[in-house]
Amino acid sequence: MSTPARPLAHQDHGILLGQLALVLAPQARMLPVTISLLLLALLCWRWLLWRRRAPLPSRAILGVAAVLVLGIAAALIWQDGDGTMRDLGVALLGAFVVLKLLECHSLADATLVTQLSFYLLLTLYLSDQPFWLALYSVAIGAWVLRNWLLLHHPEARGRLAIWPLLGRMALIGLPWALVLFVLFPRLEHPLWQLPQSAPTSRTGISDVMRPGSVGQLVRSPEVALRAEIDGAALSTGALYWRALVLWQFDGASWLPVPQRQQFTMPAAPSPPAGAQQAGGVDYTVTLEPSQQRWLFTLDRGVAVSSNVNARISADGEYFLAAPVEQRIRYRARSTLESSPEPLSARTRSLALSLPPGNPRARELAARWAGSYADPAQRVQAALRLFASAPFGYTLRPPPLGTEQIDSFLFETHRGFCEHYASSFVFLMRAAGVPARVVAGYLGGEYNPIGRHYIVRQADAHAWAEVWLEGPGWVRVDPTSAVAPSRIEQGLDAALGGQESGVWSPGQEAGWLRNLRWAYDGLTYTWQRWVLQYDRSQQERLFGGWLPGISVAQLLACGLAALSLLALVPLWLRRRRLDPVEASYAHVCRMLACHGCERGAAEGPQAFAERAAVRLPHAAPAIRAFIATYISLRYGAMPEGRRTVELTKLRAGARRVSASLRTRHGQSAVAGKISRV
Repeated sequence: MSTPARPLAHQDHGILLGQLALVLAPQARMLPVTISLLLLALLCWRWLLWRRRAPLPSRAILGVAAVLVLGIAAALIWQDGDGTMRDLGVALLGAFVVLKLLECHSLADATLVTQLSFYLLLTLYLSDQPFWLALYSVAIGAWVLRNWLLLHHPEARGRLAIWPLLGRMALIGLPWALVLFVLFPRLEHPLWQLPQSAPTSRTGISDVMRPGSVGQLVRSPEVALRAEIDGAALSTGALYWRALVLWQFDGASWLPVPQRQQFTMPAAPSPPAGAQQAGGVDYTVTLEPSQQRWLFTLDRGVAVSSNVNARISADGEYFLAAPVEQRIRYRARSTLESSPEPLSARTRSLALSLPPGNPRARELAARWAGSYADPAQRVQAALRLFASAPFGYTLRPPPLGTEQIDSFLFETHRGFCEHYASSFVFLMRAAGVPARVVAGYLGGEYNPIGRHYIVRQADAHAWAEVWLEGPGWVRVDPTSAVAPSRIEQGLDAALGGQESGVWSPGQEAGWLRNLRWAYDGLTYTWQRWVLQYDRSQQERLFGGWLPGISVAQLLACGLAALSLLALVPLWLRRRRLDPVEASYAHVCRMLACHGCERGAAEGPQAFAERAAVRLPHAAPAIRAFIATYISLRYGAMPEGRRTVELTKLRAGARRVSASLRTRHGQSAVAGKISRV
């Protein structure tokens, strides 16, 4: 059925403009700045025309605007390539909806704009799905539905309770949505693979460590991962989230050895949630997108859940086949104690290799090697050096000279964790102790509301591992010597609030911190039970309750139950039917069964007279019933009198039924006699 070409009022144009602006507003969080400015300019143009009640632009002007939009899109494709195709598609849809609004004259145009607004709402979920966006889109979607109803039925304004109507519609659809979400078989991968936007550089642990690289990360409050640890909470000093092992030093930067990372084997499966095992720590990690392939484990990870299909390297690092481009969740198990590990000749050579240069550091390490036969004593000598003045812990170290290790140890004496880790490993290798640099995160803020740890980029850290005969690789954090509060209390305690530009939860008021914890708890719960509800979670959810029953069978049972529940409103509606109308409808059905069906426009009096002529044996009962019905339906009487008449009406309906049955019985007997 075609939509009538009714002209729009000035208020209707304002409603359409407002709803389109609210639909497009969240797009600014993911669209490039150029595209966002383009959409804003088009919306402002339409708003000025509406504000001044100016006529809409001609088709020629709209054509020029459309060509301009396409030209900007072509320029962006030329500049950024195919990486912006998804965002560009969303932007073009939004731009042409605004252009359609600029030529919106009739109800049919307004209907198209409203329908396209729903498609724009769906595009909000192409990049991320935070819980606030779900609430926002539901609210805006309900408002768009309300506007759609008023556009087509302007007389409903002030005469129809629109919001209660929409609320009832939502309540009817909610059980179906919940059943389909929980029971519909989940897929291992999305139904479609959307083209991603241009890769955005995310702050995170890098596979190259140089002076200032880690210090730059600690200025970011962005969440890197969230973790739930089974059992008792751990101290900050035990929360070393290990990522990468760096072996090669070129005098300025530490880098991994690609050959050791490529020599991988499948990771051992971790125990399921709730399965406690002695001798280790079991935990669950929700890792934010990092555009990198490595996972994070608590100190020395020994197992990772199979859902991520990770592989473990020769150095205990966990790698994925592809970069982490969306949030993932995995179980892991770690041991917080070092275990004896043999050291091959090739690995020892790699753990002792040093580039030329830094003669003063080499001389100091040589003295330690000559004075201390035990490598553990050389480790303690280096820690005593860092613990002594004038070494200090700061995010603003002085610039280093060409010989960076010598410059730091003997001249500047001030640095961040990467300075101490780099210098310590250099000294250990020069002293004949195998050592390597490890990059990851240290600590994490515990959220007592969500009962999980929040590890941020501000928790980025670098430490060292040395190999000792017997225990094997042992973690040594030289930062603990110069700033022990960094290990046990966090970065804010180590810096003492003297470094500006560093985010710290300790700077917040108590009520603000509780509010942030509540918000983070909601976010984490939404991610865990909605966004990351996959096949494995679905199987765990129903496997323990209903073993032997497939998810497809549960889905069929759920849909059947909902179909039966859908009949409940009809049953309730029938019970709420006016008893007068119910009796009249019952008599009409009885008469129809005897060949006298009421016409669509036939009144009760005319229908009764026609039925009395056709069924003379029941004529007195029919006329008496209709007379009582008309007095109840159209007459005004006190409540007590009405109750008496209603009883009389029901008795009259029974008399009509008896009269019809009696005639039917007499006809049957007469038929038998005639046959005899």
